[in-house]
Amino acid sequence: MYETLHGRDIIVVGQQPWDTEIGSNCKNIALEFSKNNRVLYVNSPLDRITLYRNKGEVKTKRRIDIIKGEADGLIEIQENLWNFYPDCMVESINWIPNTSIFNLLNLLNNKKLAKSIAKAISRLQFKDFILFNDNEMFKGYYLNDLLKPKTSIYYSRDYMIA
Repeated sequence: MYETLHGRDIIVVGQQPWDTEIGSNCKNIALEFSKNNRVLYVNSPLDRITLYRNKGEVKTKRRIDIIKGEADGLIEIQENLWNFYPDCMVESINWIPNTSIFNLLNLLNNKKLAKSIAKAISRLQFKDFILFNDNEMFKGYYLNDLLKPKTSIYYSRDYMIA
């Protein structure tokens, strides 16, 4: 018989926010994890280009309110499952051709995100957590080093050839 994860704290990061209108494999995984574990589902942080392009949208305004400290970014979805809106804005860097500059800015973005996630970890009193990264290859690149999870999983369902 197979053992299942039981009684663990799991942080899920990915590209799909919880409030997305389309279906999400990552959300389904988080729901499944939450049946026997505590789960923090982290939305991708607001990036500057999204702020610029979608400033008037309700979802963007909500994220701005959270960044300003005017709204709480930690929301209980159901028992054992919380959704977290990071209280930081990251820079839009995917257009930067210089690898050294890109890597430096990506590290700074990751530090902002990790600092924000650490606040939620503290509030929920997560211990020895598992970091489950659903293909967030840039914004999650340094999270293992910065958050120091007990275990980390990088989940990629796309067929890639190196």
